[in-house]
Amino acid sequence: MILYFAISAEVEKKMDRISGLPKAILHDILARLPEEDSARTSVLSKAWRETWCTFPILSISSNHFFWSQDVTIENSHRLIDKVIDYVERRLLRLHDRGLAIKEFKLMMDYVDHEYMSHYLDLWLNMAIESGCEVLELCLPGGFLGVEYSQDRFYDLPLRVIESKSLTELEFTGGIRVDQAFLTHSIKLYSLRKLTLCNLLFTHEGIIDHLISHCPVIESLTVNYCDVYNPLSIENPEVSRFNNVKSLFLHGLHKLKKADVQGIQEVYLDAPNLDFLHYSPSHSDASFKLNLDTFTNLRSLCLWNLTISDIGDKWFLELFSNLPFLEWLELSHCSLFERINIMSAQLKVFQLLRCSDVKEVNIDAPNLLSLSYKVNNQPSISFWRSSGQLEVKVYSIVDFRYLDSLRKCIQNIKPQNILASVSLFIYQSFPIEPKHGAFQVSSIPPTIERLELRCGPKNEALYFPFMDYLFSCCCPEYISFRLGSYLDSKAFIVFFYETLMGRKEGKCHCSSSNTKCWWHALKIVKVTCSFKIDENTDLKTMLDALPKCFSKGKISFILEL
Repeated sequence: MILYFAISAEVEKKMDRISGLPKAILHDILARLPEEDSARTSVLSKAWRETWCTFPILSISSNHFFWSQDVTIENSHRLIDKVIDYVERRLLRLHDRGLAIKEFKLMMDYVDHEYMSHYLDLWLNMAIESGCEVLELCLPGGFLGVEYSQDRFYDLPLRVIESKSLTELEFTGGIRVDQAFLTHSIKLYSLRKLTLCNLLFTHEGIIDHLISHCPVIESLTVNYCDVYNPLSIENPEVSRFNNVKSLFLHGLHKLKKADVQGIQEVYLDAPNLDFLHYSPSHSDASFKLNLDTFTNLRSLCLWNLTISDIGDKWFLELFSNLPFLEWLELSHCSLFERINIMSAQLKVFQLLRCSDVKEVNIDAPNLLSLSYKVNNQPSISFWRSSGQLEVKVYSIVDFRYLDSLRKCIQNIKPQNILASVSLFIYQSFPIEPKHGAFQVSSIPPTIERLELRCGPKNEALYFPFMDYLFSCCCPEYISFRLGSYLDSKAFIVFFYETLMGRKEGKCHCSSSNTKCWWHALKIVKVTCSFKIDENTDLKTMLDALPKCFSKGKISFILEL
């Protein structure tokens, strides 16, 4: 008991010393904690309670009070009132003392717009009046079935664009921006970051008009916003909507980062643009993007482009027009069967789900990372490459196409590149292969790393799954990423015991001139990413997983 009080006294002394720090430092400490943890500090002492009462950052999510699936017609107002009461107390406490509200972030998974609109107007007004610098409002969308429901939107007040203090502004979800924004005075002179996602505009020109009055904007995100059309005469109960079709922005000399998705025609006058993520809308119309003007661009992500939009010399022109490009990502694009990448500056190239590509030729002597995720497994040839190159292959195990993974690895040229290959298995199909399907006439190539993010749930497929992998490659390092797709401890144990040669009776040595992969195995060392005694056995590691680390790794280091 004496020891307990001695320890408690020492803890209190340390807490007292922290409590004596300047309030600005204490606020900085709270800012680095999650909202619920920072709120708990108010019970530590009177000094911490005062610190919490004057904390100028409010980040509030409805998930802290209720889950949207638990809301019913009978209890909706009672649950929403919990959020309203909490926000009102926090805002009024600061507002009544004349204290600044530096950040106000509100994320609602469920909202009754008619019931809450008055409060939202009041809260935004209080935040702006107090000199708010960061304002975020995320509401559930107004989309209902195939049409927009007008009563499921919150009408954004004009007061928002009168703030001279705002540096970051983010609106997401069921928010409607009225045509009155076109004629109202915009005073966002300090705004550096603007995010508009899944909003509904009553006029297409509002976005252009709004952004053009943000002279120091550095980061811009416009994703899948829609334009509302007037009610049809034939059916006045139904409203119609279309994607925003175009974005024309001039004079954005400070813009460094742009993320534009769901817009078919984009023109940005941004000579200092450093990063661009672009995806046109899902339509048959051709996209228009002034890529050739971004001469300082270093990172480019292009999604959902089609072959009709990309000419034969597109890649050659791309790298000549963008001489400083270091990062290129192509995702879900319909491209030519063969593409050539030639760049002295390129360091990262990602080819993700571009199913038409069958051959990729890369001449990039400074390339450090290549990642590709495709189902048809193209051939990858490096004309010149860096000694630090890492190749990441994301694949599936599908016993219906037994040669696909093997060809994927064998199609990487030259062979010395294989020493830098990491293979990630992220999906498998539960179909049992035919007996003897994995016999091979040559030793599979050696790769650096194999990471399993999935595994068979059916015990009958344990050995075929493992045998298939090792008929395609011989990894020096195997890891299981836990807490994602793979949660089968039984499979990991089977995997380990097979590596240790305890199940040799199932191998195919008798029907093949090539010895099975595990016969050459000398040492298997087991490690894990969470802190545990290095001499702990595998079973103890697995039993400790839920207590130690929900997303950890167990790894096998192999020596042949």
